[in-house]
Amino acid sequence: MARRGEIVGAVDFGSRNFRVLIARRAGDGAIQVIGHGVAPARGCMSQGVIQDLGAAQTALKQALAAAEKEAGVRVNSLFCGINGKNVQSFIREGTAKLDKEIVEIRHLEEARDLASRDVLAPGKHVISSITSQEWYVDTLRVSEPLGMHGGVLKVRVHFAQIPSLIEDNIVTCIESQGRELEDIVFLPLAAGLGCLTPEDIDLGVALLDMGSSTTSLAIYRDRRIMNTTCFDWGSSHITRDVAGVLRISFEEAVELVLMYGLADSLVRAETQKDAPDAAPIGEDDRRGASIKLKTVVRGAPEIVNRDELDEIIFERSKELMTKVRQQVHANGHARHLVRGIVITGGAAQIKNQTALAEAVFQVPARVGLPTGIDVLPPQINTPEFVPVVGVARHGFEFRAAARSGRIQVQRGPLRSAFRRMADFLRKYFF
Repeated sequence: MARRGEIVGAVDFGSRNFRVLIARRAGDGAIQVIGHGVAPARGCMSQGVIQDLGAAQTALKQALAAAEKEAGVRVNSLFCGINGKNVQSFIREGTAKLDKEIVEIRHLEEARDLASRDVLAPGKHVISSITSQEWYVDTLRVSEPLGMHGGVLKVRVHFAQIPSLIEDNIVTCIESQGRELEDIVFLPLAAGLGCLTPEDIDLGVALLDMGSSTTSLAIYRDRRIMNTTCFDWGSSHITRDVAGVLRISFEEAVELVLMYGLADSLVRAETQKDAPDAAPIGEDDRRGASIKLKTVVRGAPEIVNRDELDEIIFERSKELMTKVRQQVHANGHARHLVRGIVITGGAAQIKNQTALAEAVFQVPARVGLPTGIDVLPPQINTPEFVPVVGVARHGFEFRAAARSGRIQVQRGPLRSAFRRMADFLRKYFF
């Protein structure tokens, strides 16, 4: 059980916005979001990589200041999520023999170390969330192995391999604000923590976190993570097509995509290809109309055709969704999607996105909203905040595991003074 009033700070370094969340967990386990802040990234982040360190520091400062002002507290450390095409993920197993037939902390460490051996590489940092570890004692799955009797302990772990350069720049960004990075979690796993139910994870579901420059896919079944994949595209690929073809500004392209979304008639036609008796999607009320632009690019028209806009948004969205379906089928996971598709992230707000997913995948789809938080301000109850909500939940789980000794803490406030001294002596004298 968490200590009374335990506070966690979480940050999502998004390509469009930086988001900071401050949450408190009371002694009874109830979690309350007490502060949040959002700052535009303005191009300083793309596909999980900081592009402009100075601009990233400014954005983090703004989001952090807003969150702390609302919460009325200062956080000295932050948990953060990371994502992108440069991050590789692996699922590995490790075993430890129980010499005294009782599981001890050293057995957990031995099994995890064996599982991680072939994912270690020069210039790479390997992370694993405490929530992505599965434990077995003599082939029987258990949620908490410590103290149990048996002969062999086995662990199945999801690892993410991050280029050290990416982590180093994130650490620099956080430390520039006088804070410390406490732990990193792979964002597809954080998004799962942020919006999936126990039933989803048990029965089988695909989580699609669609950001601006990156989209991630995580597949769950039987209370385990089956697969994660990062795609080097996101909603910005749709808005770039709109801006390029219609010769309008990026800002207005974003507004048009969110305002008009996927046309009812085009999604309905796609749905009826394989399901002619499907229920109607709805009716567009202005098909064929013209749209007057708010701002006009020099040499470009002041008016764009609604039908042309609809075609651009639909064709690119369908292409991106089809790529996800191909990945799911290539890995043989289509049969696991009993609970269908859950879409979260900023692109989940595009009208008819779930209807398109249902047409492409032929399974139910819904928008993922934050879950697992007892007190959640209405402005945070949106799909864009799902990943950072998951980062905060990871933070509480990480702290609990660190205090019990189930994981060794490498940094942050829970890292013992003894361990810091041992690391210092090892670095400079041995």
